[in-house]
Amino acid sequence: MPSSAHDPAGEAREPGPDDTEELSATTSPGAARHDPGAQHDPGVQHDAGVQHDAAAVRGSGHRPPAALSTMTARHWWVPVLAGVGGYVGTVVGIVIALVLSILGLALQGDSDGGSTTDRLNDEISSATGLDTDTSGLRWILSVPFQLAAMAALVPLRLILSFGGEGASAGITVPQYFALACGVLTAWLIARKLSTRMRVETRGVQWLMAAVSGLTWAALALIVTALTVLRLDVPFFASDIRVRLTALGGGLFPVLLLVGLLSVAAALNVRSTQVSPGRIVVGAERSTPGVLQVLRPIAVQFAVFGTVAGLGLLIYAFVEGGAPAGFSALFWLPIAVGWLFVLSLLSALTAGGAATSLTGLTGRSDAFYLWSEGTVPVWAVVLCILLALVSAVCAAITWAHVRPLDERVARTPLAWAVLPVTYFLLGLLALWLLRVGGYASGGMVGSSNAVFSLRPAGWTCLVFLVWGVIIELLARFVVPAFMHTLPRRVTRGLRGSERSRGRAAVVASAAALGGAGLAGAGLAGTGTRVTPAPEATAATSSAQYPSTEPVTTATQDATPYAPSAYSGPHAGSGDETRVLPSYDDPGATTRMPAQRTPMDPATKKRIRLIAIIVGALLLLAVLATVVFSVLSRTVFGPDNQAEDLLRSVTDGNASHAAEIANPNVSSGQRALLTDDVYGAAQNRISSYEIKDTTIDGDRATVNATVTQDGVTTPVALPMVSDSRDGLFKSWRVDEIAGVPLYQALTVEVPAGVGELDVNGKKVSVDAQGQPHTVEYTVLPGDYAVGVGSSSKYVTYGGDQVAEIRAGSPSSAPVMSFQPSFTPALEEDVTKQLNATLDRCARSTEFEPEGCPFGYSIYGDDEDYRNPRWSIQRYPTYSVSSYGSQATFTTDRSGEVRLDYQYNEEYDDDEPADWTDRDTTSSVSGYGTVSVSGDELTINAND
Repeated sequence: MPSSAHDPAGEAREPGPDDTEELSATTSPGAARHDPGAQHDPGVQHDAGVQHDAAAVRGSGHRPPAALSTMTARHWWVPVLAGVGGYVGTVVGIVIALVLSILGLALQGDSDGGSTTDRLNDEISSATGLDTDTSGLRWILSVPFQLAAMAALVPLRLILSFGGEGASAGITVPQYFALACGVLTAWLIARKLSTRMRVETRGVQWLMAAVSGLTWAALALIVTALTVLRLDVPFFASDIRVRLTALGGGLFPVLLLVGLLSVAAALNVRSTQVSPGRIVVGAERSTPGVLQVLRPIAVQFAVFGTVAGLGLLIYAFVEGGAPAGFSALFWLPIAVGWLFVLSLLSALTAGGAATSLTGLTGRSDAFYLWSEGTVPVWAVVLCILLALVSAVCAAITWAHVRPLDERVARTPLAWAVLPVTYFLLGLLALWLLRVGGYASGGMVGSSNAVFSLRPAGWTCLVFLVWGVIIELLARFVVPAFMHTLPRRVTRGLRGSERSRGRAAVVASAAALGGAGLAGAGLAGTGTRVTPAPEATAATSSAQYPSTEPVTTATQDATPYAPSAYSGPHAGSGDETRVLPSYDDPGATTRMPAQRTPMDPATKKRIRLIAIIVGALLLLAVLATVVFSVLSRTVFGPDNQAEDLLRSVTDGNASHAAEIANPNVSSGQRALLTDDVYGAAQNRISSYEIKDTTIDGDRATVNATVTQDGVTTPVALPMVSDSRDGLFKSWRVDEIAGVPLYQALTVEVPAGVGELDVNGKKVSVDAQGQPHTVEYTVLPGDYAVGVGSSSKYVTYGGDQVAEIRAGSPSSAPVMSFQPSFTPALEEDVTKQLNATLDRCARSTEFEPEGCPFGYSIYGDDEDYRNPRWSIQRYPTYSVSSYGSQATFTTDRSGEVRLDYQYNEEYDDDEPADWTDRDTTSSVSGYGTVSVSGDELTINAND
């Protein structure tokens, strides 16, 4: 048979020592027909052990399962080696990524930054609070294997235990580069070591693949468990026990599946099955193209990922330097996946639920490609155009691998194959492109936190729409130009000739209605089968042109005719169509034809319609993108925020109050004037809009402002309650509060009706009692003073309130207490001295209302001619007592009295007048009332 003499590619097969020989079929002619090993050339030497085992089995009357009867020892150890190689390849991929990352750190370092290991230790210590040494042997022997386990989408966990309490944290970052290294290694080993091996049935193929997957998963599980990093870190007088592990429930099943599929793909070329199986033909017949549906998806992602990955890598080196660029093997694959999702107009969602351990809010926010204003407009447009180009490439590939023939056109489910696959891909992306983490701890209380970043839940619906678009392009647009593409491009999109040939055999078998026949293993052996109606009417295909007439044969019915196709189209005539086999070089030419080729005019008309429809779709996409970009840029909330910050920076407080209504009374806005705020020192000198988060009709613009050399983050709440044409009109949400506005409270003394702020007069309500006034102000320094209407009263110098953006909400309070000027003491002294002078001019021994006098003892007639003179004026001090002042004598003054005294005691004698004098001290105290520039002194002598 051809399957015995040739491999699936049609090359001559030479028997080797590892070739297997099946048991001789003695029970029925059908068994002999089905068993290729029963028709070997007599010159071929068979394995003696196999013959001995076969004879023993025949002698015992027991026949092993068909999948095991053809397997030798090589069929077992080859997949084992492939599984081991897969795990080793994964670890090697991690080691390569680590070495490149360390190299990037080394290139970025300087002479003062210490060694790369020291900087890495510092980073780990700052993140975990633990004193670590990554140069230790335990780290070197543990970390690569734990990171390799992350390729199975399990979290890397840090577990701490201390004094009976514990805490743990974990992060999940899929390591797809390492996983790809493992898959490639397992595939190459399985393909290379199975060169001279025959895989007789699909059962053998999948059994070997299962052995490889089990080996890979079991080895990874064992090594990961053995290499868990265990440390005892000193902590005060005790130790903290630390464990770093990636053991998880998903480790074994994920790697089992990866190893199974990798080795199964490698052994597919070694299969000697002569024709498609029952399941394969049945699936192709009911859902045309389902066996080839992954190729257009792979082409689309390959086209997009190659260009986008190169762009992200360049961006990483430019923006992040050597550490970011050389560590790309850790983050680039998942970053390309995220960008692919975003470029297909879906979104990423970031969410988490947290308590006191982190600052996560528990919300879930959606991020689009054009969100936050972080991606330039040109980059957004390029990403979407790249997504469109990759979708066109997928449509061309789909048109090649599943030609639109009569069978496809008449099968309704053919429309759903690609869209449903894209839908399932979107669901799978929710798992494959998820980065998450958690933290929980009993050492710091019952705190816990969770975060995640993954494609949005509606990504599957977006992918479904793209699948429909690609299906429409493949059916109605691509056929008009697919044959005008360069041959190399076409060959790269549609795949190798061998894969196309095998797909053609499956499609041909499905069109002939031979699912049951193929499944029985009789296709291609000359069994009579009546073709299905669509196969009878088939003509040559444009994708697979016919080079020879359809072959028919007349053969006698075999004893196994009942096993042949017995569907509604089965017949018993002599003229039958022979189902194709993989080894038949003419099988690819016996394809069911497409519909009658279109004439040039029809092609031209369809091409024109396709161009118009494509142009309209492109315009619709561009219009949507332009609308979204304009909505978030020109008409976005950040414009209002930037206008507000620009006004504050320029000192234009009145315009800032128009943009962001402070929602206070007019009296409280007295300092929101251009004169007052423009004269303020240390205003906001610069600002930068960081990002914008939009949630329906509400948004938050995150910015940073620089004031007095300090940069502070601020979040400006925005709301949209109207529209400017088609676009939302945004304004600052004064109800939510504007963080730039703060309060300044001034205690105004009694009787004061004017304040001096930054050199500008500000009127206040003059009251008889002290009272407080609260003002709303913008960030800056405010020099506030209280003016006085009297030269005798002062409220001190200006007080400066430093209002800073982002400062606590408690308002600074300025308090002004009255005090008296030196002029009060001077004028009080002058008035008191003037009173003394007035009293000194008196000709009375006891002047009225004067602080001095002379008491006469005896007869008043014996005293005459009093003359007062001030020998020394007293000195006074004035002090405040509430709103009044008091004065006291610091040093007494001295007054002299000159008078005449009658020394003659006898009234009958003439008077004997003599001159006498006396001195006395002068002092006093009292109160002083001030009214403007007038003084009222109330002395108490």
